[in-house]
Amino acid sequence: MRCSLPAFSLFILLCFLFACDNKPNQHVRSLDELQEWIRPEYALKAERVWQAIEAAARHTGGKMYADRYVREHYGQPDAPLIWLTPEGITDQADTLLTFLAQANDMGLTPTAFHADTLQRLLSRIHNFNFEGTTANDILGQTEFLLTQALMRYACGQRFGFIHPRRVFNHLLPDIPASGETRTTVVYRQIFDQGNEEPTDSFIRRTMDEVRNHRVGDFLRQIQPTSPLYQQMQQEYLRAQSQNDTTRSRMARINMERARWRYPHPSGGRYIWVNLAGQELTAVDTERDTLTTMRVCCGNWNHKTPLLHSVIRHVELNPYWVIPQTIVRKEIIPSHTGDSAYFARNHYQAINKETKEEVNPATLSASDLRSARFTLRQERGSGNSLGRIIFRFPNNFSVYLHDTNNRAAFQRANRAISHGCVRVERPLDLALFFLDNPKPLFVDRIRMAIDLPPLTPEGRNYQKAHPDARPMPSFSYDRPVPVWIDYWTLYPTPKGTLQSFSDPYGYDKVIEKNLDEI
Repeated sequence: MRCSLPAFSLFILLCFLFACDNKPNQHVRSLDELQEWIRPEYALKAERVWQAIEAAARHTGGKMYADRYVREHYGQPDAPLIWLTPEGITDQADTLLTFLAQANDMGLTPTAFHADTLQRLLSRIHNFNFEGTTANDILGQTEFLLTQALMRYACGQRFGFIHPRRVFNHLLPDIPASGETRTTVVYRQIFDQGNEEPTDSFIRRTMDEVRNHRVGDFLRQIQPTSPLYQQMQQEYLRAQSQNDTTRSRMARINMERARWRYPHPSGGRYIWVNLAGQELTAVDTERDTLTTMRVCCGNWNHKTPLLHSVIRHVELNPYWVIPQTIVRKEIIPSHTGDSAYFARNHYQAINKETKEEVNPATLSASDLRSARFTLRQERGSGNSLGRIIFRFPNNFSVYLHDTNNRAAFQRANRAISHGCVRVERPLDLALFFLDNPKPLFVDRIRMAIDLPPLTPEGRNYQKAHPDARPMPSFSYDRPVPVWIDYWTLYPTPKGTLQSFSDPYGYDKVIEKNLDEI
């Protein structure tokens, strides 16, 4: 037996004596009569309460990540009860229900928190109505559901009702190359925003606040307070009041995104790429300037990951080192030994040990699959990366870069790449974050990518140094943060919410997970 409940048992018995059967005017005349009034369904046994808690854990849906914390708590040998006290159910349950009643304003329903069920259970406890069951069953079920409702609400409002890293990183299976087999499913990682997650201390504190009678203050403290969330919620409530189901759905989904706790642009200089809008915005709040441009992003099978990093330098005329996944999945099955293919695409093969260039058409599939050779595309106008690339640390080898396919920016759906982000006006973006660059410096950048200089100083330099080595790269005085994100509803620089399409279908994923809580 985990614990005993003597005081609470006595409380239940005494309340029964004075309240049951709706006979307030009757009095106990003898001990024998008292014995007759004691009903078996009112007898509390600790082991029976725990059995009811365990039964509730088995039979209650648990699709939200917060449910795991509840099961782990009650799975401990000496887990303390949260809501049951010697005086009955703590009044903190009523405080919690007050917050749960506002679930519709959060884009969820009270059903996700068992609100109606808890109301009925608490009513039965307050009225000592255990017909068809026992106090043990009712109290055990109530204890578990109250804790699950609390953890869902607290974790959801503080960190998001969906765990984005777990959901999105189990969304896109990585298909093996032809001829390769796997014993387990491997998923592509597509979410790496570094979002905050509930810690053990947060979980303990959430439960402790019930015992310390501070649930109300605590739940008020963990509400989302970002202006972005407030704007999304206002839009959601407005659309709901006008029965605009399309807009309310979009606001509800993006309201959930606004609950996820990871760094967002907050001023200064930064680059923000919205994959849903297939658009890049470069912002400099210090100079009160911004520029926007179209981008091409990863296609359905090579979705561009969601991440944030910093850009410190810009590389001019880069090689394209072909990722091994492309070599394995696209080049080896169809083009091994195809000299015309390698020549047409200006591909080179480099022996990593000797650093010597070899003819890629002479390499076997085994050679190409090994780590001894690197395939790369020659620099220049025909390079798939174009003439400018913005490299930044990340776990996916994706970058912002130019392209040799300028026509792609005229397409409505520009999700066409292998994962990198192609930028419509890379030179404008490269110059945007320079601090008062000298005209000659700008002209040297232009000359490096075969554009004519704009100033007399630049033209004189070009004449005086006809064989000068082109500038290979340049650095920014201050690193430029870059965000690659995905929002189907987001404020414009003027603050108006703008809607975008859902090219990767992420809205459906979020909506499905919200509906299943």
